[in-house]
Amino acid sequence: MLNKNWYKLDNVGKFYSSIADKEYQQVFRYSITLKDKVDQPALQQALNESIEVFENFNVNLKKGLFWYYLEETNKKYQVTIENLPICFKIYNSSSDFLYRVSFYNKRINFEISHILSDGRGSIEFFKTLVNNYLKIKYKIKIDPTTNTSYIEKAEDSFDKFYKKTKVTTKRISNIYLYKGKKSLNKTRYLEAHLPLKEILELAHQENATLTSLLVSVLIYSMKDVMSERELKKNIKIDIPVDLRQYFKSFSSKNYFGLTSVTYKFNSCNDSLDDIIKSVNKELKENLTPEKLIERVNQMVAFEKNIFCRITPIFIKNIALKIINYFSNRMSTSCVSNIGKIEFPQIAQEYIENVNILTSTPGFQLTICSNKDDLSIGISSKYKYNEIIKNFCNYFSEQNIDMIINVSEVD
Repeated sequence: MLNKNWYKLDNVGKFYSSIADKEYQQVFRYSITLKDKVDQPALQQALNESIEVFENFNVNLKKGLFWYYLEETNKKYQVTIENLPICFKIYNSSSDFLYRVSFYNKRINFEISHILSDGRGSIEFFKTLVNNYLKIKYKIKIDPTTNTSYIEKAEDSFDKFYKKTKVTTKRISNIYLYKGKKSLNKTRYLEAHLPLKEILELAHQENATLTSLLVSVLIYSMKDVMSERELKKNIKIDIPVDLRQYFKSFSSKNYFGLTSVTYKFNSCNDSLDDIIKSVNKELKENLTPEKLIERVNQMVAFEKNIFCRITPIFIKNIALKIINYFSNRMSTSCVSNIGKIEFPQIAQEYIENVNILTSTPGFQLTICSNKDDLSIGISSKYKYNEIIKNFCNYFSEQNIDMIINVSEVD
């Protein structure tokens, strides 16, 4: 029998593989709604062709003595009609794929484990899958969306750009955590679509970027929910940042940094303008290569520590789950702006909209856009979330039309 190739996990992949369990796994879901019903054989052929370009995705997760690792598989994933909850756990055993492709009516879904890739790193696969499907289904010519080599796609950019540096990260204490009632083993997903042009005009009026505006509106939406005692706490919003735009990387593995903004209400009279000014200032200070790489190098340094390297995997798993538990309590929420997801003009004619959702231990916003459609995917573990209600109501108060799809996952 031929030996199969195996690959090391990147820094983030090692973390998520160690905390993956039956209760919670970090999963991204890309969905595209087309103008016609999905053809299953065409989608299967499109997936087969796409995975040939992204061989590093066709792997299984295996358990080693010190770390998990990836091993190539010759099996082919079989496309199915959607029959699982949104962002349902992907990894159960060492024979499982770390992604899934499903469809329902006019919608194609691509879900992927954070063990394998991050939000931005897996977009090229998603785009390749969609373009291949449209090419097969409608017999149209579409040029490849990526021309990067296998080596570039499989690169561990965390390791490539790592430099041992002194860490000066400031810890934020007294974090505000939403006290809503959580639904056991249930996540509510809300997909909101707004006109991108109107939201950008609103951001321009407020002298804010799109990300700054949405983060600020989210913080503003918490004001009426917080008690007087809670108003004295720090609201901390984590913001993942694609490092490929700062360092020359074409990796389809994980490669992102994490920044954050912190806001404490001076009083219940703080306006949205006050919050936007503060968020703009903090993001401008934090979104520099030097600031972003500092925290990344801290994570990689932990992995490279000799004591960490020789610690058996079962001890690492326990330690990382404890770290993850406390890490989740060190931020109020997370806002991830994936950015534009663009397709060739000939492909756009067949597309209605695009959406991204992600699993979450609390509540989170995942943002993307296609044409003039801004999509905000909202994930919440809470049975009722007044913050999300206030967030959506803000845009209605600005007379901005919003189309909302809501799903419940059992």
